[in-house]
Amino acid sequence: MITISIITQKGGVGKTTSSINLGGAFAKLGKRVLLIDLDGQCNLTQGLKIKEDFPFNIKDFLDGGEGFKLSQRAENLMVLSGSELIEENLHLYKRDLLKEGLFLLEKKGYFDICIIDCPPRPLLENRVTLGELALVASDYVLCPLHPEEYGAMGVKKLIPNIFRIKKNFNSKLEFLGFYFNQVLTNTTKYKEYFSRAEMNQKDYFFTTSIRQDMIVEKAKDGGMTVFEFGDNHRVCIDFLNLANEINFKIKKYE
Repeated sequence: MITISIITQKGGVGKTTSSINLGGAFAKLGKRVLLIDLDGQCNLTQGLKIKEDFPFNIKDFLDGGEGFKLSQRAENLMVLSGSELIEENLHLYKRDLLKEGLFLLEKKGYFDICIIDCPPRPLLENRVTLGELALVASDYVLCPLHPEEYGAMGVKKLIPNIFRIKKNFNSKLEFLGFYFNQVLTNTTKYKEYFSRAEMNQKDYFFTTSIRQDMIVEKAKDGGMTVFEFGDNHRVCIDFLNLANEINFKIKKYE
């Protein structure tokens, strides 16, 4: 099972939407996918219209609770729902607690890919965060950005902490890179930032961008992935292209 964390320094860049629809893309490609909502805001859980009182969630998983149960949201797509209470015991959690839980799950052979939707917060050096739990448990890291965030060099604040965690706690962790999300590809600003990123961050820049599309909002309203509306919409094509580009990059590390 390949585990990918999707992480950002702050909210508002479509991280959770990316997690949901990238999971949907991998499922469309025939992969058995597990989505994990590790954010106390539970946006992924709410976005897929999973009930708040679903009988098993990520806190139960980390606490070793009984009655393990997942929610199925599409063919090949399962969800470990979130909990608003996940941070109440965070100070008691070992850094590798999520890693241990996923290792046991991996041994059962249920899934090919696990995608972790992380909280939109900076990684800190002086205390364990949920984001750090995720990266210690992951094989790869992915970061969605708005083009102007690249212009502000926001990704440069994230990369050193990813490599700190790789050096100290998870030597197999690799930063796959970042991609532009929710874009209008015909704007001058997008073209400018895309050109700069392609030139300056070639090793860490995905050439696939995710375009704005009304289908994304319709999918949110329905609690589903964009693929429930068919595969031919431009945003579906974008997510499938991104999934294929991720697969290509992962093969270079295998």
